[in-house]
Amino acid sequence: MKTKFLICSAFLCCSITLFAQEKNDPEPFQYPFGELGSTPRGVFGDDDRKEVRDAEGIKDFVRATAAMVSKNVIDGNELYSYTLREMLSDRFETKNFDENVRYLDQPTVANCTGFLIAPDILITAGHCVKTLEDAQKWIWVFDYTNELEYDEYYKYVEVPKNNMYEVVDVLASVLDDETNQDYAVLKLDRKSERAPYRFRTSGEVSKNSQVNTIGTPTGLPLKFSENAIVVSNEEEQFFKSDIDAFPGNSGGPVFDPNGFIEGILVRGATQYSNGTYSGDYIYDPECDCVKTVQFSSAEYNAGCQAHKIHKLPGEILIRAVYENLEYAIENGLVDRFNSWSSYSWIFNYEYTNLQGRLEFLAARNKEYSMLEAMLSATKDALSPIDGYILMKEAIATQDTKLLKILLDYDIYPDVSYDNLPTPIQLAVKNNFETGINQLIDAGADLGVKDSNGNNLLHLAAQMDRINLIQLFVQRGVSANEKNNDGDYPEKTAKKSGSKSNFKYLKNARKGRL
Repeated sequence: MKTKFLICSAFLCCSITLFAQEKNDPEPFQYPFGELGSTPRGVFGDDDRKEVRDAEGIKDFVRATAAMVSKNVIDGNELYSYTLREMLSDRFETKNFDENVRYLDQPTVANCTGFLIAPDILITAGHCVKTLEDAQKWIWVFDYTNELEYDEYYKYVEVPKNNMYEVVDVLASVLDDETNQDYAVLKLDRKSERAPYRFRTSGEVSKNSQVNTIGTPTGLPLKFSENAIVVSNEEEQFFKSDIDAFPGNSGGPVFDPNGFIEGILVRGATQYSNGTYSGDYIYDPECDCVKTVQFSSAEYNAGCQAHKIHKLPGEILIRAVYENLEYAIENGLVDRFNSWSSYSWIFNYEYTNLQGRLEFLAARNKEYSMLEAMLSATKDALSPIDGYILMKEAIATQDTKLLKILLDYDIYPDVSYDNLPTPIQLAVKNNFETGINQLIDAGADLGVKDSNGNNLLHLAAQMDRINLIQLFVQRGVSANEKNNDGDYPEKTAKKSGSKSNFKYLKNARKGRL
């Protein structure tokens, strides 16, 4: 009786929801980039999966999505597996397949899906990887697509070694049925040049909004699923959609049409068949064939559930945002920088102050447009120490363009702290004549003195810089001032061994130039 009831219940759900397929307008969109405040799946309606190469505008998303493959089936760069046809024939003991079973002759080497949120940080489901010991049993393979040639005789696909990554640390992993948390955050053995997914850090996914996924359903090469909507978003940790997904899609990205992550695909609906529940394929005795599990909708069943991305630990998301901007600056990737600058709150975040302000990195790497973009948002928040570090970089490298940018963005020309030399004093020591003129034109204090009472002429005389001596005299720096030793600038020049500078400064003091 129990078996009959379960079968009838599954049929009833499908029948009831068959007529409830109108898609309502999505709820108002909530801005995603603001500051932080089991395995079974199935097909809902038509099977909207397609090869990733056949989907437009998702190339970067495909490149940032990886397949989890057991080390036990890898030999060098060869990944061994049976086809879907062979796997299902063995499982159901039949070679008959309904026409709705697709991709029968493709390999099924993958076990879970994951995706990059930073150059070396990958997200997947918690039930895929729980510990570092678990993680070290697997390889993460990028570009696992049907474009790879499958050797039907030896049963393998060949993957370039540089597309294979190992895990060196599990930054976080939670699988908790009570709290509905299911995620893992993995650190890869090296950084990838692939553009990671952006992700929601604020607001909520909107009900009835469109979502997509890319993954390895039942271990197949990456497939793109679209034409799905968010069915409900009331739960704290997850939302439900009608994405077409299967075992193997676990850990995959659930993203909006603009490509930013809303969630991690973790679980879905099942059908009862032959004494077990299945979320991908079932045996139908009426046709003596294997069929794809299908539901008319996700309204009255578990649907396809995704762990909300912004419910991951805040420190993980903050780190990912920072590291993406850091990578973009270090590698001169302006478009990627502009993309991740949507998270503008990171520029003044406490984490950034501890790790190192990104303006400093941009200045060191001479990424002027990136620096200007940041300064437009942060100039009023920079501390005197921050401003001084930037000025010091410009002067030490005699970078007139950098210095101009800093002055244009109102970095104080006399910025200093703890009695350190002012920018113009640093410029004298670096013989940075053009920079000195820039600082003077910006209003730098020409009367500044060091702790020994040396004015700018004293400093120029110490450095034996006649060009700077002449510049300061022309700009009105007094040659008639003594330092703490009672020396005029001319005396300092004499001590430095320059008779010509001595004569010039003496004449300047006596007004004989």
